[in-house]
Amino acid sequence: MEDTFAKYQRQISLQEIGLVGMKKIQNARVLLVGAGGLACSSLLYLAACGVGNIGIIDFDTIEISNLHRQVLYGHTDIGKLKALVAKEKLEVLHPNCKVKAYATQLISDNAYDIFQSYDIIIDACDNIETRYVIEETCLKCNIPWVFAAINKFEAQLSVFNFHTPTQAAVQYSDVFPKTTLAEPVLNCAEAGVLGILPGIVGSLQANEALKIMAGFGTVLSNSILYYNALHNTFYPIQIKP
Repeated sequence: MEDTFAKYQRQISLQEIGLVGMKKIQNARVLLVGAGGLACSSLLYLAACGVGNIGIIDFDTIEISNLHRQVLYGHTDIGKLKALVAKEKLEVLHPNCKVKAYATQLISDNAYDIFQSYDIIIDACDNIETRYVIEETCLKCNIPWVFAAINKFEAQLSVFNFHTPTQAAVQYSDVFPKTTLAEPVLNCAEAGVLGILPGIVGSLQANEALKIMAGFGTVLSNSILYYNALHNTFYPIQIKP
């Protein structure tokens, strides 16, 4: 307990968190779908803030083109599985954090078995098909998920399937219906991306997850937050089921 207080004293000192909120954060179980740029910053801050149980699912390997934005990895990691490297580095930085790596692709056949062990999902993937798997599985497991997408200098952020006594849970397909699959979408390799952008947005995802875990602040569940790094502008758009 003394070590916990010493490490997280500045966070515990926040009236909105305190010892009760800190305990909730330590007991929380969060799964990152993807271990790329968004996940790297989310993972670093979630582990640093004291989240006790983190899962990472990703089947990809580290390439040199990842290194300008995926800050958990270095040149000596090229060719290795992202999920396994991320687990190893987080456990060195924060030994009190239990990390489980799933070096596999998330698909409908394995999603439920994996998701049911977690309280919150963070979408750090880069394809729409996977997001529909996340949505379907979170509905089955009755858990919220933190969505983000980035492209060039722009980003979107929201929280889906988050229930409150006064607010119906907005779903991803309410905003992006499955007809979206028919529309071509360029990925980061094709369109390009500013290296710092996933760091900014991944940190915002971690912030939403922490608010859900500890029950403080206003969760971004009824709007999509748009961010433009060229002009450093944020603006929300209200959404509803």
